[in-house]
Amino acid sequence: MSGVELHVPPDVVYVGLARLVVTTAARKSGMDDGRIEDLKIAVSEATTNAILAHQRVDRDRPVVLMFGPREDQFEVVIQDTGPGFEPPLDQDPTDRDWAEEGGLGVTVIRGLTDGVDFIREGGTRVHMRFSVGLGSNGHGPR
Repeated sequence: MSGVELHVPPDVVYVGLARLVVTTAARKSGMDDGRIEDLKIAVSEATTNAILAHQRVDRDRPVVLMFGPREDQFEVVIQDTGPGFEPPLDQDPTDRDWAEEGGLGVTVIRGLTDGVDFIREGGTRVHMRFSVGLGSNGHGPR
């Protein structure tokens, strides 16, 4: 994916900065305000989970966010180097143990994105996709 790469320290005080930078890029790419709100929440959840994964194992390496338009989507990848986890499968929310790792955040991310993959490779990579109708060249209004 071409686009921007942002490295944030593993401290939750940087979640707001990550959210601001990603949503500004999405808005510049043509994403409408309704989808921007979904993006804000999904980025906040995924970034917080990545930072907490680093903190649990005393990692001081940054969490990496890669994002930008691609065809008719805006993509966001958030990667950590924590111990990784197996995200719960889609299931009835009344049957879930919300205390388990990534419980509510993973469910929220799945509900707000148009597609998401959780990839375990030396940590966890969350690849989120948002359909935005960016046009054929991947660039919306400036």
